[in-house]
Amino acid sequence: MSENSLLFSYAGHYCGSTPVPRHSHRGTELVLVIAGSCVTEFDGGVSLAARPGTVYITPPELAHTQNNTPDCETLYAVMELSGPGFDNRLRSIETGDDPVLRQWFAQLQLLNRDYLLDQASALLLAVWARLRHFEARSDRARTLHPGLQTAVDYIERHYMDDFSISELAARSGVSQSHLNALFRRAFGTGAQSYLTAARMRCARRLLLNPYYNIADVAQHAGFREANYFTRLFRRFHGVTPGEYRRNPSASADRARMEPQLNAAAVSGTPSAPANGGGGRTPSATS
Repeated sequence: MSENSLLFSYAGHYCGSTPVPRHSHRGTELVLVIAGSCVTEFDGGVSLAARPGTVYITPPELAHTQNNTPDCETLYAVMELSGPGFDNRLRSIETGDDPVLRQWFAQLQLLNRDYLLDQASALLLAVWARLRHFEARSDRARTLHPGLQTAVDYIERHYMDDFSISELAARSGVSQSHLNALFRRAFGTGAQSYLTAARMRCARRLLLNPYYNIADVAQHAGFREANYFTRLFRRFHGVTPGEYRRNPSASADRARMEPQLNAAAVSGTPSAPANGGGGRTPSATS
């Protein structure tokens, strides 16, 4: 195999309380727990406890046994990896029962059944990328202030929704001024600018889809008023949404400058009209 290559071997589904006897695999195994819980014991005295949403990674040829609760249910996939792009050290990753990963693991079962190995290998590349995302978020959570981590997680999951920074601060258990100070200390920009950046990332992605008109993009990215979205997008990227759609590379350099550009763009933006910018006017203290 060439550098950073992945070759799918097989996938499966396990359900029940019967312990899985000691065994090993030629390739790296990913196991996603979707119900119940289990404790897997590995040669060398290491044990990993897993609950719904836990993914554990087992390197090749490492023998292990799996002890399950009666309602335990897992999905697993085995693959051969090559290259520094894959970290297959023994460990577990908490994904919060992520519906995307669960769907992908289920799709791997179907691809395995139909012997569509190339498609399964391609899907596993996406699985690894998403696992790296969860692992990076976990690493960040160990270093960020708990209130800031709560706010960041909420923005990542709800940037398309209508909420104010004061409501975000209340959810995070800190005052609005403290939350903005935490954002500036960690990211160099305020909470409103961070939220706007998340919405703009979504907008850029949606603009690549020709089936969405500009109003659709604005709504799905968290902006209730298309004209306000267009003005803010132009401040943010130097081009209108339509110009970006025709030539995405035109504002690529500006997009890479987040969040420094975001703060300047948002601070220079006039107050949003009614129902604009997610339905709220950006706060002067954001």
